[in-house]
Amino acid sequence: MNNFIKYFYNIQADKLVYNNDHYIFKANNKPYKLYIYNGFIDINNILSINRIMLDKTLVDEIIINKFNSPISKYNNINYILIKINYNITNKITLNEINYIDTSLATNNISTNWGLLWSKKIDYLENLINENGKKYPLLVDSFNYFVGLTENAISYYNNIIIPKNYTYYISHRIIRINDTTEILYNPLNIIYDYQVRDIAEYIKNSFFTNNKVIFNELDNYLHNHFLSLIDIKLLISRILYPSFYFEMYDDILINNMDEKIILDIIKKTNDYEIYLNNIITYFRKHYDIEEISWIKKRVNLH
Repeated sequence: MNNFIKYFYNIQADKLVYNNDHYIFKANNKPYKLYIYNGFIDINNILSINRIMLDKTLVDEIIINKFNSPISKYNNINYILIKINYNITNKITLNEINYIDTSLATNNISTNWGLLWSKKIDYLENLINENGKKYPLLVDSFNYFVGLTENAISYYNNIIIPKNYTYYISHRIIRINDTTEILYNPLNIIYDYQVRDIAEYIKNSFFTNNKVIFNELDNYLHNHFLSLIDIKLLISRILYPSFYFEMYDDILINNMDEKIILDIIKKTNDYEIYLNNIITYFRKHYDIEEISWIKKRVNLH
């Protein structure tokens, strides 16, 4: 691997270590990460975004190889090399999210969460049908979280989004307990609705026991304008249980122990109360309807 890095990048790797899905090393006292590229993103699009962001933020840099390509092949495996510019692992905050998310904007794309979520359910239903006997916890909990997703899809489909709606830098995944380094990884960057990352942060705040989430939201709304459409998109995203489906993938695809999902399953009642509190909070600031099924469920607890 050292020879591969030397050949393609003319970089002498020091203390090369494999960690989960990437290699870590230093060169000239600067940290690098070498990722396996499996075609899950349009790397040329990400490269162009990355070059613009380098002038505006401390985003990590995609390194071009000696053949002027972001992709290097070794033993029939494609790799992408990243130079780490932001080497700090603080907890993610709303301010940090906003700093990255508003660094670029465009009107030249469109997205449809409802369609994507529907396809996600179909995909996961096929997985569970094929593997259900091995994963009783997933089987028992799956329909509940599919129900949450169907509510999110219904809520989203009722939002009228203008054709010239502005899309911002966002992130494919922000997991529970992620640190700020995930925000600066160019391979995790996409264009999407401004509130995508905010919604993920709000959901994760429940599981990280973030006691100051409402104070953070007060400060955020005081300093950043969110339209009524933004807030409706935010609510739809909050209803979508991304945290569950991420662990679902970890269990069925990455062969992790299904017990990792127990904490989420045990907290469904508390999470419904949290969702109701979040929606009640935004109803104080915006003219959005109450979600009756959540209110009814909370009253039954």
